[in-house]
Amino acid sequence: MARILNLVIVILELIAFRIVRKNRSLVKGLIFYTQLSNIMALISSLLLVIFGQRHFVGILRLLSVSMLTMTFFVTAFILVPMSGKLKEFMFSGSGLYHHLIIPVLSVLSYRFAEDRVSMAWIALPVIVTLIYGIVMVYLNATEKVDGPYPFFQIKRLGAKATVLWMAVLLAVVGILSAAVGYKIPARTGVKYVFVHGLAGWGSYDPVNEFFPYWGLSGGSILRYLDNHGYECYAASVDPTGSAWDRACELYAQLTGTRVDYGEAHSKEAGHERFGEDFSGRALVDDFESSDIALISHSFGGVTVRLFTEIIKNGSEAERALTDEDDLSPFFKGGNGDNILAVVTLAAPTNGTTAYDMYEDDSFDLTVIDIPEEYEKHSGAVSKRTKAEQDGRASWDYAAYDMHIDNALALNSEITTFDDIYYFAYPCSTSITDDEGNVSPDPSITENIFMKGAIYMSNYTGVTKGGTVIDETWKPNDGLVNVISAGAPFGAHGTDYREDMQVDPGIWYVMPQIRGDHMCVQGGLTKRVNMKPFYIDLVKLIADLPKISK
Repeated sequence: MARILNLVIVILELIAFRIVRKNRSLVKGLIFYTQLSNIMALISSLLLVIFGQRHFVGILRLLSVSMLTMTFFVTAFILVPMSGKLKEFMFSGSGLYHHLIIPVLSVLSYRFAEDRVSMAWIALPVIVTLIYGIVMVYLNATEKVDGPYPFFQIKRLGAKATVLWMAVLLAVVGILSAAVGYKIPARTGVKYVFVHGLAGWGSYDPVNEFFPYWGLSGGSILRYLDNHGYECYAASVDPTGSAWDRACELYAQLTGTRVDYGEAHSKEAGHERFGEDFSGRALVDDFESSDIALISHSFGGVTVRLFTEIIKNGSEAERALTDEDDLSPFFKGGNGDNILAVVTLAAPTNGTTAYDMYEDDSFDLTVIDIPEEYEKHSGAVSKRTKAEQDGRASWDYAAYDMHIDNALALNSEITTFDDIYYFAYPCSTSITDDEGNVSPDPSITENIFMKGAIYMSNYTGVTKGGTVIDETWKPNDGLVNVISAGAPFGAHGTDYREDMQVDPGIWYVMPQIRGDHMCVQGGLTKRVNMKPFYIDLVKLIADLPKISK
């Protein structure tokens, strides 16, 4: 959304400056604060459209929006009352764009669609305005310029009146800058890293600017949390890659290094050892010195659990095959003491029957009636989650890791650490009738999930590895079984109660969230306001007792 709004601003600026050229030279117009603020708006908006919401772009956006707000204020509350030219200044020619439309649109974009920078930068518009004012007063004193605003005419007003005007204007621009850029200071030292699921995306992906994974059409949940004082980041790992590959990518993004999939793994999996280089664009600037909470959705849950295993214990296979000097710190282990909490949301921690049931010959799909409206929409899930075969080994994909037998095998290699807090949130759309039949609730289940949810609600059987899928596996969220989204089988887990003491090293299975697999993202067509849920979640983590390590 931010890119779209700023593209509109760029277009409006070009229209306005074309009107300005008809009336005066653009160079001569540089004495006007209005023109300077709109040139800055054009530049900053264009940079945002090209580069996205980088930090330096955010600083320029704060500067330009604050200056535009000052332009609106001076025009509407000083120049118009002095001259009586309301229509000329605000509703016609370039003034309609430069004094009204663009300032209003810029404020709305910055406040509601853009990532705001630190409050430390709110002094920048004041400094720039002070420099502009001093230059204009000097040019008026030396009679090189007359105006262009009455409060700079020092020879007519006198020094005291001019200084008073300058003080008032600087106070106003300071107040407006603070109002525009206000951001609640960080409430906690914890930094929250969100890791998406299968077919997902994050902050390194351009689509996230238009359609954030965490929030979807309801607006960015991470921006909402950040503006409420909770520092949040969204990783961008392989949409269909294995948990191993995604964990390696997460490490590179967090540390600002090149992705290293490992010498042993890459040879066995049949792909390049090294991937994208995140040097100079780390997801978290001070990752190693920060308390980190990993919040994950769907297959992101498997990703972050394997990530904690590798960063803490390393990889014996990688250490055995790779020279010490060539070995990534990730595979050496001995790190990760700063990982405070792991949160899984609708995660296939123990696999999902959404894959296994189609491979069970004893499960007759043809006897289950699927309404036509659900049949025609079901292909959307398989299209988004199906990986493109690119020469990698068949086991190096997310789909392999989510088969129940493979998920359980992976669980046996992942430690539940006694210095990390664990929380698992299952989602469910299932309802059970008086006869014990399970079915998805269509009022809270996206059509794209209904076919799979119906099948999962009817499936019992045995996996190829001999795992028994009984009635307890039937409740689901359309993609993941409720029983799977709890604690890893065999791990120390318990049901969470609000009045209980929370200790590290224990999986707390949280109350079920009523909704389908996408509800924790905010929903697609079945929209859900999840912002209160996430506020409660980050507060829960922020209040956890710090562990002595």
